[in-house]
Formats: sequence, structure tokens, C-alpha cells
Amino acid sequence: MSAGAVDRAFLERAAELADLNALRTALYQTTGDASLAAYGPVAELDDADQARLRARCVELLDGDRSDWRRRVPGDDELLALMDMTLGVPTKPGHFEIRKRWLNFEPYPFSYVPESGKPTVPAGFEVAIIGAGFSGVAMAIQLDQLGVPYTIFERRDEMGGTWSFNQYPDIRVDTMTLTYELCLEKPHPWSEYFARGAEVRSYLQEVAARHGVTSRVRLDHALESARFDESTSRWELEFSRSDGSRVEHVANVVVSAAGLFSTPTTPDLPGKETFEGEILHPTEWTPAHSTAGKRVAIVGNGSTGVQLLAPIAEEADRTLVFQRTPQWISPRPGYGDPISEEKRWLLDHLPSYWNWYRFSAIIGLFTWHEDFLLPDPEWEAQGGHITRKSEELKDVLVGYIESQIGDRPDLLEKLIPDHAPMVRRPVVDNGWYRALTRDDVELVTDGIARFTPTGIETEDGKHHEVDLVIFATGFAVDHYLWPAEYEGRDGLNLREYWAPESPRAYLSLMVPHFPNLFIMYGPNSQPASGGVGLTAWMQIWSAYTAQCLCRMFEEGHTQVSVREDAFLAFNRKLDEEASGMAFLTDAGSVAKNYYVDGSGRLLVNSPFEVADLYPMMKRPNPDELDFR
Repeated sequence: MSAGAVDRAFLERAAELADLNALRTALYQTTGDASLAAYGPVAELDDADQARLRARCVELLDGDRSDWRRRVPGDDELLALMDMTLGVPTKPGHFEIRKRWLNFEPYPFSYVPESGKPTVPAGFEVAIIGAGFSGVAMAIQLDQLGVPYTIFERRDEMGGTWSFNQYPDIRVDTMTLTYELCLEKPHPWSEYFARGAEVRSYLQEVAARHGVTSRVRLDHALESARFDESTSRWELEFSRSDGSRVEHVANVVVSAAGLFSTPTTPDLPGKETFEGEILHPTEWTPAHSTAGKRVAIVGNGSTGVQLLAPIAEEADRTLVFQRTPQWISPRPGYGDPISEEKRWLLDHLPSYWNWYRFSAIIGLFTWHEDFLLPDPEWEAQGGHITRKSEELKDVLVGYIESQIGDRPDLLEKLIPDHAPMVRRPVVDNGWYRALTRDDVELVTDGIARFTPTGIETEDGKHHEVDLVIFATGFAVDHYLWPAEYEGRDGLNLREYWAPESPRAYLSLMVPHFPNLFIMYGPNSQPASGGVGLTAWMQIWSAYTAQCLCRMFEEGHTQVSVREDAFLAFNRKLDEEASGMAFLTDAGSVAKNYYVDGSGRLLVNSPFEVADLYPMMKRPNPDELDFR
């Protein structure tokens, strides 16, 4: 619908559907209308005041919009707009990263040297391993600096996990707008939570727009990487699907192999005797069908939950083998198309897109203190973790009850023994309701063995099935897998990590492995949220770029982290994590991919974003070894 074709009724619907925080702030920024600022925080307004605020927004939208333009606010104005949106003062440590997340300026998280592009030594090249979001973010940052690179992708298309996984109803479970890279104009998504194919297409479009696609070599699986100290280069060896091998030499390697790239399935007795088909969701193709089949879905994490409803609609019978109950919660707009009215606001109200993204994710800033840091006073009163954690638990139990109806037999099996948010939250796409179908059965007894015709559980019951889907996740501790990396003096990276779990400095660097940077490395996922994960990919890319620029400026050929800095950082990390609910909630530690087998926090960073971002904003030369 064009900007001039809307009528008053359309605008009223748009205002009703809009995020009122974002709508008010965007209109105030655009028009300066003082009446919008007169209202207090939206969360504190009663229904009547919210209705009056929306009505004023409609009046402004229905007025003369001919001079409306998107503009970049100064810092003072931006801070005031943030506070208006949040209804609380912005902490000093949060301002800069929130400013960049708002994306008013081009390439807000990128590194742009004040002196202009660096002088890159002749023949210098970066090898990026993986063509998913991290790899593309790194490539765009290097291109901005004029640093030559090549991306090597083991699959036959770009897309990372969104190419790797194409099972039924795969989609993002955070709002799609927050999944965009902070270097792009708003993308016209079709749904609030886009399906996998649309996410994959988006990434491919971004790569094409920025000239990345032509520098991607598909069907190149990295098998080994050896650092040659005499030349300060990495010697890489790739395998291809036709059996051939390719060698390549690069000055720097950036591994963007990803966290969810090594599927894992349980090794169960009798598996080889099963006469049906066994799949991991990553093996699903459009040619697969469950029509007329008896299907077993093993696992109820994000993938298993997404799979159930579409498979149950088609299969003859579906068995859900639940290993550990999860907190599975509703998400407003999940599965819904973006309405014409909301699309109009995103396209025609200057800055609405910026403030909508900001408002949508800003609640994640409070995860750290609300759900992950136990409150001693609350626990001294007999509470668990925090008051908000227990309040959320009550809400989620009520949600389960509302979905399963009169099925007390299900309720007792579905309530987890861990607190909300200490494991990855799972979004409900109709999973609970699907369990109430006559042709769906929830099985909570452990799997003992496979037989030729099905699965036998530990209670001795035999379940006849034709297809087993192991939605059992990934070996997240297999960083950089399956390639073998050999650093200084022939040191093998897996052997260096072997005494404990994988560790890195700022999630990016490992001592004795010069010129190697890891995207989405150990402890890279911020537990405190605050900005979308794609923003952190750009932060990691900017950090890496700054290290390279220092090498160029000072004539170095190698950069690595000092081992003492690496050890000190990880001691600090472990100390910070030790009191968090990830490690203190008994029900959380077991079978939680955030935590390794020894009980150490592996995937997430325990640092609050106001502390973590300054660490990663600019490399500390005292902790790095340039040669």
C-alpha cells in the first residue's frame, strides 16, 4: 500500500497493532510533538491513557507527512529518546552499545580507522571458514578495510545453519527484525519470526549486495590447518565432495564454523538392526515425508518442538520421547505474517523500525539480574533464585495448563525441575496442544534399545515405528570441528583444550595459535542479552579487524593472545559464572548445553553487557603478542 493510499481506519488499525513504545518515540523524534512526551512510561499507563496516546499518534499519522524524514539524533537527544522508550534512565555503561544497536548511522558496529583504510601488505589474505552469518559479517568488515579474503564453505550453498537445517517449520525464535545485521536497511520480512528459507535468502541477498558471494568457494570442507612459523602463514587442506583435495595458504584464519555445526545422536544398542529410517533434523530434505508413517521424535528442545506439530498433522502416529522437560513458552506473533498495517509503519514512519527493534530486545538487558543472579535475601526467605524467576515459573505452569486442558497425566510429566531461563528458552509453536492429539503419545521412559521394528523403553514396552528423528542437538563443545588445527611448535588445538573444556580469550583467541580468530567461540554468547546475536558477530569482526590493522601499521606478521592474559581472563570468567543460576540451579546443570560435562559454563559469557562490550570494543595491546 502506498504512503498516500491509507485512510483513517487503516491508521487506527496500525496504531492498535504497533508497539506503543516504539510508535510514541518514533513520532516524537519525527514531529517533536510535546504532547507525546507528556505521558509517562507506557508500561505504567492505564487503558484509558494508552487509548488517548494511540489516538494522538493516529492524528499525527493522519496529518501532513510530506516533510517527514529519517534523521540521526545527537547523543543527548538519543539518550532522552531511549529513556522515553524504556521508562527508566539508561545506565551509562549501556548507552554506547544501545546507540549502535539502534542503527541510525551506517555500519554502527564496524571498525573504521580514523586514518582511512590501512596499507595491506602485498599478497596478504584472510581465509574465512564458513559462509553463515558470522562468516558474512567478517567478510563485510574486511571488505570495508580493503583486506583481501576468501570464504571456504563446506556445503554447496551459503547460509550456515539455515542451509544445514531445512526440517519442517524451522524458523527463528527471536523476532526477525532483531536478526538483521546492523549494516543494512530494513528488510521486508514476511513474518515476525521468519522461516528458515527466508532467513537463508536474506543472508544470501546481503552477501550479494556487499560483493561477498563472488569470494565464496563452495564444497570446500576444511580438514587441517597448520601454522608455519617461518612464513607466518596457515597451510590449509580442504576436501571436496568429488574426493579431490585442495591446498591453500593464508596469513590469517577466521573460523566461522559455528556452534551448531556438528550433529549428535545417541549411540543406542540395536541401532544397526532397525529396519526403518533414522534421521537427524540436519539430514531432512524436501523429499522426506511422514505421511502414513509411525514417527518417533526424540528430544524436545527448540528443534524437537518445532517438528512436532507439522509432523503430527501428516503422520499416522507420532511418539514424542522426552528426555528432559523444558520450559516452553508462547511468543506473541510467532507464526504470524507481518500485517499490512505494521508493514506500512515500518516502511513509512521514519525511525519506527529502529525503535521497534530496540523495544523488542531491550527486555533482554534485565535477564542477568532478574533470572540469572540469585538474590540472597530472596533465597534466605525460602525462595529460589529471584522473585521474578518464581513469578515467571508460575506464569509458565499456568500456560502449560491452559494448553493441555484436562490432562493431569501430562502436566506432571511436563513441568521441569529447573528454573526458567537457566537453559535456552524454547518457543511454543503448538507443541503442548499437539501432545493432546489422539494420535500423539508422550513417552518419558528412557530408551533402552532399538529393535528391527521399533524402540524398546526401559519399562520394557515396545513401540513400533517406521521413522526415528533424533532432535538431540549438536556437540557444542566441538569448536572448529572437524578440522585439526596445529599451532606453534606443532601444538594440536584439541590436545591443548583436552585437559578441560574449550576456552578462549574474549571467546576469540587461543594462545600458541597465532593469526587465528574464532567467531562464536567458547563463552561467546552473552547471557545478559541486550542486543541481537548478529550485533555481536559484528563486534567480533571489528575486534579482529583492529588486530589486523595494528599488524599492518607496525609491520608485524603475527598476533596471538599472551598465555598469562588468556589464563587470567578465564579465571575471571569462571569466578563471574560461579554464582550464576546456570551453575547453582541443580536442575540446570545436567543436560544443559550451556554447561560442559565438568559443570563449567561453556557457551555463554557470564559478564553483563556493560562490562563485556568495553572488553571487546578495542584490543588491549598489553594482553596480545605481536611479532
